[in-house]
Amino acid sequence: MRDIVIVTDSTADIPKSIVEENNIVIVPLTVTYRGKTYKDGVDLSTEELVKFLNESDELPKTSQVNPNEFYNVYKKLLDEGKEIISIHLSSGISGTYQSALIAKQMLNTNKIYVIDGKAVSFGTGLLVLEALKMIKDNRPAQEIAQTLEELSKKVKVAFLVDDIEYIKKGGRLSGAQAVIAKLLNIKPIIHMQDGKLYVYDKVRGLKKAIERIFEYLEEMDVDVEKPIGVGTISYIEEVEDLCIKIKEKYNTQQINKFIAGTVVATYSGPGVIGVVFFSK
Repeated sequence: MRDIVIVTDSTADIPKSIVEENNIVIVPLTVTYRGKTYKDGVDLSTEELVKFLNESDELPKTSQVNPNEFYNVYKKLLDEGKEIISIHLSSGISGTYQSALIAKQMLNTNKIYVIDGKAVSFGTGLLVLEALKMIKDNRPAQEIAQTLEELSKKVKVAFLVDDIEYIKKGGRLSGAQAVIAKLLNIKPIIHMQDGKLYVYDKVRGLKKAIERIFEYLEEMDVDVEKPIGVGTISYIEEVEDLCIKIKEKYNTQQINKFIAGTVVATYSGPGVIGVVFFSK
């Protein structure tokens, strides 16, 4: 049994096969909709969440993991003699990272390393993949944590939103703006900067928006020596085509396909295509 365990939260959107193969501990956020609370990824799938998004103007609300949940997970692992590297979505959009820090303080231990991933979705997942590599190389936990802190500054996340209606539902766009954007077939490109989500660009038409996402890799100086993630909820064929383009241009096989989960889905709806990667 290895002595270092990776803990992350459900928003990291890590494919189930990777989670199971590497015994990654996933702590779920909660999603509340019409008075009922669900555990993200446990009793609420992305498909079910999309159904909620489509049936009502009321958006599901995502809540951070509370410190007690982290405390219980950490204590169990510490009692088993493990060191813990806990990697979480950006503190700029969720209090989950802060909850993990509080749990560490409650346990008063130096065997837990809590990392602010400064990313969302599989952007956090990429940091988990890098941590797994370092564990396999038998690097000590403190050194892994320090490397992850540096890598978190280089994670890039961008996604296109096909249906602007979801941005309107989230209160980020007025009704009049949404009508104009729909008439003009505008597709916003959202990206992360300094741990927060911002509009990077707006283009007309899905095809041009996918091309813009493809261009984003070069604009942000993608590091092709490290893994790249390409994700969606419902645009599987488009993602396959985008993966082929990335492989051909950058001569890389390190592409991971993922299904975007709760945080991205609530923001964008099912019509989303995203890329996550490290810059050089």
